Amino acid sequence: MGDESSHGSLKAEMSIFKILMMKKTAIVYFLLLTFFTATILTSCTKGFIPEDDITPNPPTNPGGTVTYQTHISSVISNSCIGCHGGSNPEGNLLLESYTQVRSATENGTLIQRINDATDPMPTSGLLPAQTRALFDEWVQNGYLEN
Repeated sequence: MGDESSHGSLKAEMSIFKILMMKKTAIVYFLLLTFFTATILTSCTKGFIPEDDITPNPPTNPGGTVTYQTHISSVISNSCIGCHGGSNPEGNLLLESYTQVRSATENGTLIQRINDATDPMPTSGLLPAQTRALFDEWVQNGYLEN
C-alpha cells in the first residue's frame, strides 16, 4: 500500500512539473512574439516611401521668391509641427515660429534631416524633392519671412 501512495505522489509531482514547464514555455513564446512584433513595427516606421507617393500637391514656386510665410510655413505645419510643436517637442526641436525654423535651418539640423534618406524627417519618409528644394532656395534667398 505504501508503494501505491508513493506512486500517486510521484504522478502528482510530474503533473505539477509539466504544468510549470508549459507555463515557462508559454512565457518564452509570448516574449519572443512581443520582441518580433516590436521589431517589425519599429522597422516599418522608417521605411522608404517613394517621393511620388508622399504629397500629391507640394508647395511650388513658379518663378517667385521663396518666403517663409508663402512656402515654408505650410510645409512645417503639414509635416513637422505634429512632432515639433507643443510643450514637449521631439528632440527638443521646436518649429512653431519663423525664428525657430530659421535657427534650425541655419544650424543645419532641419536641412540635414529633411534630406536624410536613411533617417528622414518626417519619419514617414522623405518630402518630395520639389518641396525640399524650396528650403534650399529659401536659404539662398536669405531666409525671407514675407
